[in-house]
Amino acid sequence: MPTGQRIRERRMALGLKQREVAAAAGVSPSYLNLIEHDRRAIGGALLSRLAAALRTDRATLAGEGDADLVAALRNVAALRGLPASARDQAGDLARQHPRWARLLVAEAEAHAAQVRRIDALGDRLSHDPAVADAMHELMSAVAAVRSTASILAQTPEIDANWLVRFYANLDEDSRRLAKGAATVRDLFDARPGEAETNLPAETVSRFLDASGHRFDRLEDDGAGAIPDLVAGIVDPVAREMAAGILAGDAADAARLPRGMVDAAASPADLFPAAEGDVALVLRRMGARDPRRGLMICDAAGAVLRSKVVAGFPLPRNGSGCPLWPVYAAFSAPGHTIDTAVEMPDGVVWRAQAVAALAPPPGFGRAPIPRATMLLTPVAGAAVPDRPLPVGPGCRLCPRGDCPARREPSVLTARLDNTGDAMNTSTDT
Repeated sequence: MPTGQRIRERRMALGLKQREVAAAAGVSPSYLNLIEHDRRAIGGALLSRLAAALRTDRATLAGEGDADLVAALRNVAALRGLPASARDQAGDLARQHPRWARLLVAEAEAHAAQVRRIDALGDRLSHDPAVADAMHELMSAVAAVRSTASILAQTPEIDANWLVRFYANLDEDSRRLAKGAATVRDLFDARPGEAETNLPAETVSRFLDASGHRFDRLEDDGAGAIPDLVAGIVDPVAREMAAGILAGDAADAARLPRGMVDAAASPADLFPAAEGDVALVLRRMGARDPRRGLMICDAAGAVLRSKVVAGFPLPRNGSGCPLWPVYAAFSAPGHTIDTAVEMPDGVVWRAQAVAALAPPPGFGRAPIPRATMLLTPVAGAAVPDRPLPVGPGCRLCPRGDCPARREPSVLTARLDNTGDAMNTSTDT
């Protein structure tokens, strides 16, 4: 939609006259009329003054970022099970009520963050040895206190010497119980300003996301910049993990310089310079281009690195959708996959993936496969006729007829619980 039409619709939605907006923006009503009919170009300070007069922001009037906001709204609608007709109204909502639209998206993102936190805590309960030890100590102390208290309650006549021992044991075990409870609390209690979890992988993910996975100092100074870049990471394990990732990025940058990567329109443009290393090309384009998403996982499906892009949620831990090409790549290492996938919100992505075999560390050892996937949004005439339907992962996917589903969706369960009310309102 042209900028002038956006200005006109916004003014009319607020019930303002042309002369009122023109006076606030410092132009004549006739000039504003020309702008609204797209007979005069607009930009710079005038666009900012008009945005202030219309109680909105410059980006909304200019259309900057509208596509991302609409895509995010459609994704929220799809995750909540709204029909396609409702999802088609996302553009109107983003244009007419941009602040409400951003609020809805922010609330949905906050909900998704809580789901990710629950997943992370569940992962810790299953795999973190520190949590396992703390829980074992806690339950051991509970059993000891329970046993001693049972003896005291069920044995009215106890020798005085034994009674002193039982009370001493009860005091010691209760202290163990309090200490164990405090340990478990500290492992899971994220206070404001602190990390959500103590998992090193979560710390590394936040570190990479903070810079958008782009580290220009690595491009300029190579691996020598790594100690300074990771100096702010307190956890020594997370710091070592981050340093390992940055060392790989520095090696990638030495093979494919940023000037060459930034100038490339598609991964195919870099294949000759990469000498056939497709995974290298996907890593470089995924890390350098803010429009693209990147995911790297091992043969067990564990996420080694994920660069999330708006509209395509990638897991921090656990696994994603079984239909994602990054997993299919393991069936034929070295063979590239280039296909279109469609998320539940209707947005189509180009997914390019390959599984590469890392050289074995010595004789008699098998190579270690890793799969890399690059995600690029597709729009307009480039959208294919029949993209592959995928989702964000079974727990958050609204697709009810997916043959690859391995567990019920929490969204489906919620909709089922409120389905009668929703159906009633729809029918009427």
